[in-house]
Amino acid sequence: MENENSTKKKISKYFLVYTAFVILSFARAISTYVFIVPNAFAPGGIGGIASIVYNVVKLYNPSLAESVFNPAVIVLVLNIPLLIIAFFKLNKRFAFNTALCVLLYSGFMGLFSLVNFPVFQGALDTGIVIVAALVGGILAGVSLGFLLILNSSLGGTDIIARLGYKKNPNINVYWQIFAFDSIIVLFSGIIGIINAKGKDVNEAFLAISLPIFYSFITLYITSKVADVIINGLETSYVFNIITSKPEEISKAVVAELKRGGTILDGKGIYTQYNRMILICVVKKRQASQLKKIIATIDPEAFIYVNKATEVSGYGFRSQAEMFDGGKDFDLIFSKRKQSKEEPSKEDSSKEENINK
Repeated sequence: MENENSTKKKISKYFLVYTAFVILSFARAISTYVFIVPNAFAPGGIGGIASIVYNVVKLYNPSLAESVFNPAVIVLVLNIPLLIIAFFKLNKRFAFNTALCVLLYSGFMGLFSLVNFPVFQGALDTGIVIVAALVGGILAGVSLGFLLILNSSLGGTDIIARLGYKKNPNINVYWQIFAFDSIIVLFSGIIGIINAKGKDVNEAFLAISLPIFYSFITLYITSKVADVIINGLETSYVFNIITSKPEEISKAVVAELKRGGTILDGKGIYTQYNRMILICVVKKRQASQLKKIIATIDPEAFIYVNKATEVSGYGFRSQAEMFDGGKDFDLIFSKRKQSKEEPSKEDSSKEENINK
């Protein structure tokens, strides 16, 4: 009976995750097909390369652009060698998930093309095109952020960045992705160079610079939204609480936040009073609740808070876990469930220090 329930729960978890893959791939396809490609943006990634190639070919041979150089085709073809490398060099689960999402992403765009799905297009020298940059960036950022959390991606520079991280874990993965994407953004000026022929200096400058400008806006929005999603769910804060009531606060932390901590002896430099220092690491969403706990129990407590650059251990997901292939979904779900229900093993050992 227990095995049957366990199997049902596992199936339910996988169903939710893969349903999310479909929705997120659809959102990214909308971003690319409806907002990015029609306005000749190239906000990085293979989607950006597809936009550049499609729009350049379209200037000379529209029918060829719609068939052979359709963004759906380019995205799939350019990702194939990267996916093969990912299967051999990276986590197999990540490679499989990414391959699935790439197929969905490309498939949705191909479907949109077949049914002549409406697009949002405006002249680059009008203000309306900024809407395309913003909406396209938001949709792409939402897709990117949640896919990374779910141990997947849409290939391209995300795979390249993970390969770089595997070789050198000290690199900043986000900046590496941004650097790759920025190079692609600069190449979006090619379309402007072609369109600038026969125009005066001012018109030529606008023709070249505006695609780059709007592509950078889309890239920035995408990166910012993805960062908010990832860090909003994963960022942790270190609370250093100097208080005369460490036991009361620590018990409330364990009971209400399901977190532990460590108590250290301290002494004020000016007052020379002996005080206890409670150190506690909590998720971002728990920070305001911890502040309320402290204010309620000891309004005179002195606290200072630091943003943790990385936290690893049971109950916390590290950057290494995020970018080194991640964990299986069962482990991710179980860790999140257990972190809500009970203090972590590491935190439990810290509780022994608190109770002494």
